[in-house]
Amino acid sequence: MKAKLHKMKVLNIVNGAIARPDPEKDKPNAQLFDKLNEEAYVEIIQHIGQDVLAFVSTTLPPSDEFNGLALWRLLKEKFAGNDLTSRTTALKTFLSLEFNHFSSFLSSVQSANQKIVLSGLVMDDQVKNILMLDKLPSDFHSFKTNIAMHFKSEPFETILKKLEDFAAQNQLNDIKTLSTPIQLMYTRSADSKIACPHCKRGFRFCTHCLKIGHSEDNCFKKHPNKQQPKSTGSSSKQSHLTHLTRYTEEDKATLEYLQQKYPALHL
Repeated sequence: MKAKLHKMKVLNIVNGAIARPDPEKDKPNAQLFDKLNEEAYVEIIQHIGQDVLAFVSTTLPPSDEFNGLALWRLLKEKFAGNDLTSRTTALKTFLSLEFNHFSSFLSSVQSANQKIVLSGLVMDDQVKNILMLDKLPSDFHSFKTNIAMHFKSEPFETILKKLEDFAAQNQLNDIKTLSTPIQLMYTRSADSKIACPHCKRGFRFCTHCLKIGHSEDNCFKKHPNKQQPKSTGSSSKQSHLTHLTRYTEEDKATLEYLQQKYPALHL
């Protein structure tokens, strides 16, 4: 935000570094000051989130409407601070962002970024870009890849605008994050096999009991009538093993990885 205001040559106006000229002594510069002050107000309003905007609309006096200097001071008083607590709060707000719905996510990101700017916390745009992109769901994979390859050092506000355009073009404005069942984490083929997301090797997986080694058609929990009567000795063990895939050392390593990465999956 400060960079944008600086580029517009209005930062010194909103932070009070330049006083308004006396209209009676210097009318042209006074008029220029008022024009730039109004433009600064509009620019700030366009980059604050809904919660901050609601605060401004209920707090800023009507006489200060389109007064960038007054708006900046109000926001500084509300959110800024030179102490560690203020900056820590702003950072925690940014880091705790969650994607539930695109529109609300975008608004929350803008608001959190505004609080960081006003708190005086120095946070590199590239860092903010990385943290924000990491919050996006898989539907934005192509966008994340494109930004990481070509625009990772762009100003944070520029990336947000690109994100907004991407969501609109791909009809993602109404997308929500849904909880994904454990079996959907895998790529399933037509013969009841799944591919490990780590090594891409395939093995059988039961979608009924969520165990590995047999398909749903041969699941004893779903089809108890298919289970042979238990017998003593090695014959029982051998009978049961006919329903299981024999594991190689590589299979065992794959299963161990899956157990560690997805503890909810019963192996």
